[in-house]
Amino acid sequence: MRISGIIIALLILIAVAVGGCLSGSEPKTEKPAAIEKTAAAGSSEPRENAEAGVTITAVYLGNNAFDIKLDTHSGSLDYEMAKISYVRDSKGNIIKPDSWDGGIGGHHFEGTLKFPKFDDSKGFELVIQDVAEVKERVLKW
Repeated sequence: MRISGIIIALLILIAVAVGGCLSGSEPKTEKPAAIEKTAAAGSSEPRENAEAGVTITAVYLGNNAFDIKLDTHSGSLDYEMAKISYVRDSKGNIIKPDSWDGGIGGHHFEGTLKFPKFDDSKGFELVIQDVAEVKERVLKW
């Protein structure tokens, strides 16, 4: 009887100690509906925007080109990236793309969006318009 009481007490102490360690950790939070990642200009870190069930991920490759990925779990991504995208430089100038070598349609597509030369040294924005009824998705560098 006495040994079982000691074992129960030890189990309770272990449970309290483990619970205390877990409660000190960072709580997990869900990503909001709209996500925009930014970092310093020239960084190749991916930027992401997730709204209205469509996630757009862009990586600046340098030389005025971007790797772009679009993903959704519903509907078809029937967007012509060269027609709905542009770069806005640090002076507010709008630069339209020269080419898009990726696909169109389906749940997932990816490609490279290339622009004429622009000054990327002082920061810029890649703007993608009218995807899944979201007027503008702005990804900043």
